[in-house]
Amino acid sequence: MSRFHSAAAGIDHLERLGRGFSPVHGLNTGVKAAVTALFLVLVISFPSKNVSGLVGFLLYPALMMALSGTPYRPLLSRLVFALPFALFAGLGNLFFMRETAFTLAGFAVSTGALSFASIMLKTVLCVSAVLILISTTPFTEICALLTAARPLRPAGLQIVLSYRYVSVLLDEAQSMWTAYLLRAPAEKAVRMRDMGSFLGQLLLRSFGRAERVYYAMKCRGFSGVYHRRERRPPRRADILFLLVLSAGLITLRFFNTSLFLGTLLTQ
Repeated sequence: MSRFHSAAAGIDHLERLGRGFSPVHGLNTGVKAAVTALFLVLVISFPSKNVSGLVGFLLYPALMMALSGTPYRPLLSRLVFALPFALFAGLGNLFFMRETAFTLAGFAVSTGALSFASIMLKTVLCVSAVLILISTTPFTEICALLTAARPLRPAGLQIVLSYRYVSVLLDEAQSMWTAYLLRAPAEKAVRMRDMGSFLGQLLLRSFGRAERVYYAMKCRGFSGVYHRRERRPPRRADILFLLVLSAGLITLRFFNTSLFLGTLLTQ
């Protein structure tokens, strides 16, 4: 399988996960989005040196993945792509923030190390929460939620069209890749001297394909409005889920459970 087919299969795999059947899949989309947004806000609000408080928030992705039956491997493989950005963002703190925060087992832990660990942990938590939302909710429902609010409607429609066009762009790239290998069977990748013309042709072909897609959408009555089915109103189970999860997350934010458990175990 080529890398383009692998990328398309990865996108399709997330959509298949979103159409699963579990207590989490059956929850109202707005409720899941609200809990995810609250989780992101609470995680980001932690001070840069408070690592122990963030550890308790690992319970949320673990609980959601267990209840929804979401496999760990697909989410972890996508989480890896976000880690290098956090790694480079936090490396500078190790060199410029050298003040000693505390001593652990005879080793001095600097404030830069705490800040670095906080950045990495926040990245893992935030990306995991978003991936869990995507893998437990059909993409059409997420798009409907984005376009329901009038201020977010243009941005939501742009996200919908861009997401749907990714697979079309991958098909065009795969066709060009196959044609290139047929003309240069000894090559395993596009040579550097051919990369400019390859990307230029891909850009031109994508423009032409996008124009044909747009005309096809116009022929089917597209007028710039994302038509969606009527959304199901929240049920009692949805409200209970929202209240319980919100209360639990707020408790984790203002009560350091990791420090409390560590104190109990060391007594």
